Amino acid sequence: MLLEVKDLSLSYGDKRVLKNVSFSLNRGEVLCIVGESGSGKSSILLSIMGLLPKNAKLSGSILLEGKELLNLREEEYRKLRGKEIGIVFQEPSLYLDPLFKVKDQILEAYTAHFGKAGGEERVVEVLKKVGVQDVERVMNSYPHQLSGGLKQRVCIAIAVVCNPKLVLADEPTTALDLTVQRKILGLFTQLKEEGKGIILVTHDFGVVAEVADRVLVLKEGEVVEEGDVVSIFDAPKSPYTRALLSATYLKA
Repeated sequence: MLLEVKDLSLSYGDKRVLKNVSFSLNRGEVLCIVGESGSGKSSILLSIMGLLPKNAKLSGSILLEGKELLNLREEEYRKLRGKEIGIVFQEPSLYLDPLFKVKDQILEAYTAHFGKAGGEERVVEVLKKVGVQDVERVMNSYPHQLSGGLKQRVCIAIAVVCNPKLVLADEPTTALDLTVQRKILGLFTQLKEEGKGIILVTHDFGVVAEVADRVLVLKEGEVVEEGDVVSIFDAPKSPYTRALLSATYLKA
């Protein structure tokens, strides 16, 4: 078992955001977390990464290969972020620093854990891995000089440059056109085949059909259904899941 989350609850004052959420993830598996905006999907990822604001109250258990992450000291979490857990955010333009070239931003993620030796070679390697064709140009570009698809590839490169076991992705294809979206989803399939565990947050069942092994359906911070992707599509048990699926088919 790569990751095990048990009875995870999150609140800000009187507002409960997550309510006793439990799930697990194996190596070489993609778990998609689906639900409407505001259902708590992104909060699960931020909880795993230890990136919640200071006023957050979190309880339960988050085990990464048997190691408890809940209440881990910040200095210990810094050793895990990037090296053991990588994350890809929804909007790369907000995540990438406009003042630094792509090469420097990927290098920063690598050298934080492994030092400078071999860093530039690793940057080239990881950019090729995520499907960048003109590596030299992209490396020496600033984020504003790149298309949305290329910026997202750079964000994925930053997330996996240290070869983490667990990759978290928060709506990574929302702002991309369908052609680019499918290529980005193909990268996550490739990472899965390398044995990484992946949690992908989405509201789009089209994305789920493309990459998921298992699905967790979240509503107002609670798990309403969990199952393998075939069962969720062919025989959903929850009326909420059926409503989400119907909305997807109507859009199509």
